[in-house]
Amino acid sequence: VIGTVSKSSLSGSAPGGTSALDVKTIVPDAFGTTSEDQWALGGLVFYERSDEACYIGTLRTSLNGRHSAESTSNNITRAPCTDKVVHDKQTIKFDKADHVVQAIQVCTTDKKNKDDKIKGAEIWAVRVGTDGRLYDANLSDKFRRPNCERWREKVSCPSNQIAIGIEATYGDGGFAGLRLRCK
Repeated sequence: VIGTVSKSSLSGSAPGGTSALDVKTIVPDAFGTTSEDQWALGGLVFYERSDEACYIGTLRTSLNGRHSAESTSNNITRAPCTDKVVHDKQTIKFDKADHVVQAIQVCTTDKKNKDDKIKGAEIWAVRVGTDGRLYDANLSDKFRRPNCERWREKVSCPSNQIAIGIEATYGDGGFAGLRLRCK
């Protein structure tokens, strides 16, 4: 996973601010892996509190096959989740170390853009071969909360790239959209 970071299109809306989060910032690990180039996005964790989409965490996957998607301390948090008390955890991930995120689609409420909230998401995998090539995995994982009313555009990393992070957009209602950060 080398080269410059590119971004997918946005799935959801962009009512205000943005925050970016890459899995590469997690080094070293218990296995002695320290290279940012060995990690990819293996899944996501979503929390909400009081009906606000307010916490997104990344799950990283080791491209050398030593372990699959695991929790990290890397997250983007917006009010009202800043006091660490969150509810309704939803995790979407792939259990095989060679399966990584290549596409995403979010579901939002059907409100004005400034009040949109992520209420569901689906991720699609590609398989990273031992030769470094990407192969269709025909695999996805998703969650859907109440009030998931509008599935937004499915967006993908550019050809021959995989997700190494996310960029979240937010407004008054919390997180409203996601872009993939790709290499």
